Amino acid sequence: MPWIRGTHAGICRRADGSTRVRPDPSSSASVARSASRPPLCPNARPSMAGFSPQSSLPVSVSMSSLPMIPGTTMTASGVTSRLCRAPGYQIPLVASRMPLLPLLSAVLQTSVMDSDRSAAHPTAGGARRRLLAVSVQGYANEDPEFSEGMKEQLQVLEGWWCDPGLGERSFTREEVPDLQQRQHVEAFLNESELRDAPADDAILFFVAGHGEASPAGSHFLMLPGTDPQRLLATAYRTSDLIAAALDSEAKHVLVIVNTCYSRAVNIGLAQLTHDLNQPRSNSPTLAVLAATDVGTTVGVRELSALLAQVHKQLSTSAELTSEHLTFVEFMEQLHDASEATGYKSPHALLGMNGSRTPHLCLPNPGYQPTTRLVAPQRSQVAATEEDLRYWINRASGRPNRADPGWYFSGRRPLTNVLASFLEAGPPSGFAPSLIVTGTAGSGKSAVIARAVTLSDAGFRANPAYSGAIADSPPDTVPPAGSIDVALLARQRTAEQVVAAFLDGLGQEAPEPEPGTDRLTDMRGHLLKVLRELASSGRTTTFVVDGLDEADDPYLLVSQVVAPLAQAGQAALRLVIGVRSHLTSAAPGVPSTGEPVQDVALLDHVRQALTLATGTSRTQIPPMQLRTDGPETTADVQEYLQALLDDIPDAAFDAADVARRITARIPNVSFLDARIAGGQLREHESPADLLTDPLWWDSLGGGLVGMLRRDLRELSTPRLTSETALALLRAAAFAQGAGIPWGPIWPALAEAVLDRPLPDSESAIVGLRASRLVGYLAQDTEDGRTVHRLAHERLAEVLRSEPHLLHTSAMESQ
Repeated sequence: MPWIRGTHAGICRRADGSTRVRPDPSSSASVARSASRPPLCPNARPSMAGFSPQSSLPVSVSMSSLPMIPGTTMTASGVTSRLCRAPGYQIPLVASRMPLLPLLSAVLQTSVMDSDRSAAHPTAGGARRRLLAVSVQGYANEDPEFSEGMKEQLQVLEGWWCDPGLGERSFTREEVPDLQQRQHVEAFLNESELRDAPADDAILFFVAGHGEASPAGSHFLMLPGTDPQRLLATAYRTSDLIAAALDSEAKHVLVIVNTCYSRAVNIGLAQLTHDLNQPRSNSPTLAVLAATDVGTTVGVRELSALLAQVHKQLSTSAELTSEHLTFVEFMEQLHDASEATGYKSPHALLGMNGSRTPHLCLPNPGYQPTTRLVAPQRSQVAATEEDLRYWINRASGRPNRADPGWYFSGRRPLTNVLASFLEAGPPSGFAPSLIVTGTAGSGKSAVIARAVTLSDAGFRANPAYSGAIADSPPDTVPPAGSIDVALLARQRTAEQVVAAFLDGLGQEAPEPEPGTDRLTDMRGHLLKVLRELASSGRTTTFVVDGLDEADDPYLLVSQVVAPLAQAGQAALRLVIGVRSHLTSAAPGVPSTGEPVQDVALLDHVRQALTLATGTSRTQIPPMQLRTDGPETTADVQEYLQALLDDIPDAAFDAADVARRITARIPNVSFLDARIAGGQLREHESPADLLTDPLWWDSLGGGLVGMLRRDLRELSTPRLTSETALALLRAAAFAQGAGIPWGPIWPALAEAVLDRPLPDSESAIVGLRASRLVGYLAQDTEDGRTVHRLAHERLAEVLRSEPHLLHTSAMESQ
C-alpha cells in the first residue's frame, strides 16, 4: 500500500525507499525567534492538529473516490501539493501518515482557498497580470534610508503597473510575506504557485534587498537570518529564485533584480537558460534586468528615479503608440532616463534578442486608444476621428438637418465625379483610372479621404456617423466596399507600395527567385492575384494619394503604376492623388509661380495611365479632376463660412467675413482658411480682430504672414517665439513621415538654434498647446507619433527662408 509522499525538505527518505516525517529541527531559540515574527501565511499553525505518527495507519487513496471541486483537477501530485498548504497543518511539513478524513478535509479546504485566491486576480481575457515584489527588509543595523528607499520602489511599481487607468493591462500586486529565512522564501514560492503559473499569466517579478556574490561568482539574495559564512544553507541563490518564474508556463515574464552586485546573477542565469526547454530559452518575452553592476552595492532610490523617469517619458515625449512596449523599447527608454537623471542604466541579462514582440509585462502608460473609423487597408488615406469630430458635432447641432456640415456636403461637383467613378467606372472614352490633382493646399487629399471613408462598410455601419452619411447628397456617396486598398505614398519605395497592395488583399509577398528582381516578382504576383479576382467577376480598386511625396515618384510610376494600369485593364481601377501646379493653360486662375517640374510629374502619370487599344493604337486617356479650378475660391469661402458659423455674436456675419478673407489671401487654400478661421474663433473678441489692420496685413502674406503673426503674438513663459520657430524648423527638416518628440526633436531644435534648449520638454508641451499646433500634422511611423509641417510651402520657407519669420522680421512689419 503506497504512502502519500511529499517532496518538501520536511520529508526524509529512508534507505529502503520509505519516508518519515523529520522531527522539528527548531531549537528553543529558533522557536522564540519564529514566535516574534508573523506566520508565513494567515492559515499556518505551529502544530499539526489531529496528526499522530504513532497511531495513524498508511493511507491509500483512490483518485476516483475523491469528490471534485468545480474548476479543479485532482491528481496524486495535486493532493500532495495541496497538503503543503492545508489549513491546520504546519508549514513546511507534509504528512506521510495521516487519518484519511482529516487528509481529505484539508485537501478540499485548500481547493476552495485556491479558487478564492484565483478569483482575487483581475483578468483580461482570462489572463492574470501579477506583480510579485520580494522586498527583503529587517536586516541587522538597517539604514533608515534603505527602508524608505525600499518603500519608494514599491510605490513606483504600483504607480505604474497597478494604475487603474491601464484598464485590463493593469497588474495586481500580490501579498508577499515577511521573508526572514531561507525556508520562508521556499514557502512563499509554493504558496504563490509561481512555478505553476499558467501560460496566460503575465508576471512581473521584482526582487530587492541585499545581495552577495560567492567566491565562485554565484549571486545570493541575503536574508535577515543569513549566515554570511553559510550562503548555500542560509541565503537563497538568486538564479533559483528567478528560475521559479522563468521555468513556469507563463509566456510573459519580466524579472527585475535590484540588489547589491545583481549583475552577477548572469553566471547562474547562463546555466539556467541552457536548462530551459528550447522555446522558452529563446523566447523574446522572458526578460531579466539587473539594476546594479558586479561591484556595485544596491541604490534603492536610483532605480525608483529611473522607473519614474521612464514613466514620465512614456506619458509625454516618447509618444509610443502601442499598448505594450517591447523589451528593446523599454531598454531604450531606460537609456534615455539614465541620461536625464544621471543614474546608471540597468543591465539586460535576458531578453535583448532584438525582437519587436510586445511584452505584456510592459504596459505603455502613454497609450492613447484611437477609434479606427475604417479597415486597416484604407486607414492611411481615410479621415481620422479628429478630422470628423468637428463636422459630426456641427451636423448634430445644425438647425437645418438637410445640411450635415461642409465636410459631407461641400465640393459637390468633385465628390460627385469621384463617387460615380467608384460606382460604375469611367464614362465611355476614358481609361479605368482617375487622377485627382491640384496645388498644395487645394484640398485634393480631403476629397480623396472623404471618398475612402464613406466607402468603408464598417464606417457606414457605425451609429455615430449614420446621420451625417444619410444626410449627405446621395450622388456624392460612393458604394460600400468600392475601395479595396488605399495608401499614402509618402516616403514609400515602389516595393513597399506593391507590398501594401498585396497585404491589403490578404496576400503575402512571394520569396524572390534566385537571380530575379524582387520588385518584378512582387508585381507579377500582384497581377496574378488581380486576374484571379477578375475571373470571379470582381473589379479591384486601389487608391494612392501623395504620389509626388514617394521615395522616388518617377520610379513608382514607371515600375508600378504603369504596369498595373496596362496589364490590369479589366481587373483594376486606380485613383491617383498627385500634387501639381497651375500653368497659364488654366484660364482665369492666377499662376502660383511655382516650379514647373511638378507638371512634368503629372504628365508622366497621365501617360502611364493612358491605354492604347486596337490596331490603330487609339489613345484612351485617364479621367482627371483638378481641385484648384476657378470654382475653388467659392469652395474655400463656403468652407470658411462653415467654420465661422457658430461664433456666438449676433452681429457677426460669417458669410461676409468669409468672402472678405478669401479675397484678401492670395491664391487662398483650404489650409489658409482653416488657420485664419482658427485665429478668429479663438480670439477673445472676433469683432475686434476684424478691425485690426495688422491682422489683415498678415492675411495678405498668406500662410507665411499668418504664421509670422502667430509667432509674434506668442506669449508664454515656457515658449518664446525664437524657441517655437526653432521647433517648427526642426520639424521642417524631418525625413520620412515626420519627427518624433524625444529626444530627436529637441536635439534637432538645438542644432537649429546653435545652442542648448533649456527645458525642451516644456517648450514642446507649450508648442502643442498653442495655436502653432495648427501648422503641424501628425502621423505614425515605426510605432511612434511623428510631427511634420501641414503644408509643404511652409516647410520650404522654414528650411530655406527662415529670415521671413525671425523676430526682427516680425518687428519690422
